[in-house]
Amino acid sequence: MEREEFWRLVESMGPQPDDDGFDRLTAELATLSVPDIQAFEDHLAALLHGLDTHAHARAARARGDWFLYVRCAVVVSGRAAYEEVLADPHKLRRFARREAEPLLFVASHAYERSTGLPWRHESPVSYESGSNLTGWSGDDTSGRLPLWLRMIIAITRPLRRSTQPPGHD
Repeated sequence: MEREEFWRLVESMGPQPDDDGFDRLTAELATLSVPDIQAFEDHLAALLHGLDTHAHARAARARGDWFLYVRCAVVVSGRAAYEEVLADPHKLRRFARREAEPLLFVASHAYERSTGLPWRHESPVSYESGSNLTGWSGDDTSGRLPLWLRMIIAITRPLRRSTQPPGHD
């Protein structure tokens, strides 16, 4: 599935879908091939990952799962809204009281409906809040990153320094 097809499917629900909209999307996705269902999930994960930045979280005044659901609301609002928010994190604020959590389950439910088997696919990138390391890095991230992420950075920092060529500290 190409990115264009992903956007066509998502935008078919309208910018603020209800449960019936997500059900229709799931039903339509279930008619596609397994690789297309998996590609839908991978596109979704990549798009959500792209919005997983400190600047976006701060603009939305959201954390954790709520930040994820707000990012889903941006995606269901369509490609134009997504690109606008990606380019200008402050525009995420208008989505801060919306959420579209059901989008996270569309591919898995479509797969299970189509095959009768449990969903086991994992996308190449995570959409979980705080997983976009580049989006959360900066000059002073110590007070912004989740504790688990700060611990990983602290542990791996000496390892990164030891693998750099001399004179590149």
